[in-house]
Amino acid sequence: MKRMLVAVAAALMAACSGSAPESGPAAASKDPTLPADPSWTGASRPMEVIAARQHLMEHIEELMLPIDLLEVGEKAPPEVLQEHSGMIGAMLAAVPHLFPPTTNLFREEDMPPQTLALPAIWQNFEGFYQLAQASAAAAEAMAEAQGFEAQQRAGKALRASCDACHAAHLRPYKDSGVLESDTEFDFDSVLGN
Repeated sequence: MKRMLVAVAAALMAACSGSAPESGPAAASKDPTLPADPSWTGASRPMEVIAARQHLMEHIEELMLPIDLLEVGEKAPPEVLQEHSGMIGAMLAAVPHLFPPTTNLFREEDMPPQTLALPAIWQNFEGFYQLAQASAAAAEAMAEAQGFEAQQRAGKALRASCDACHAAHLRPYKDSGVLESDTEFDFDSVLGN
């Protein structure tokens, strides 16, 4: 499982990077300033890059669950915590490579937005990159922590590093409120009553 996730992260990194083509097929994008080679997926498939990074972040959150539960005293087997945090570290190392400038598509008025990634990422990409690397290092430190108290401290540090990056670069959750159609929903008809 760990090797598979590391391979997925490596493939995602490779998909968003690449080298400038010396000669290549017709431009995948209509923008002449973007690389013509379709392997530059930031140019040829920006929505797929956004979907890939969202998918990766969702899996990181799933892997974080037993680590977050340490905060309330719930113990998980140490080998599970080590495996999860090691995978998270590898995935977080790949994260900044999934943010080519062509995916800077957040618009406040879009509902739902094409991406939750805020323009602040590209306004200070080096800062974003450093936060991602700090989170990857925190995950690696978590993987090396021994004993419940050390794992609990390392888990708290990992969550804090993730939250710091999200606070600056991720659109905050906005409650849409209760719609009139919500109050009129006929639960009895759905439940067969």
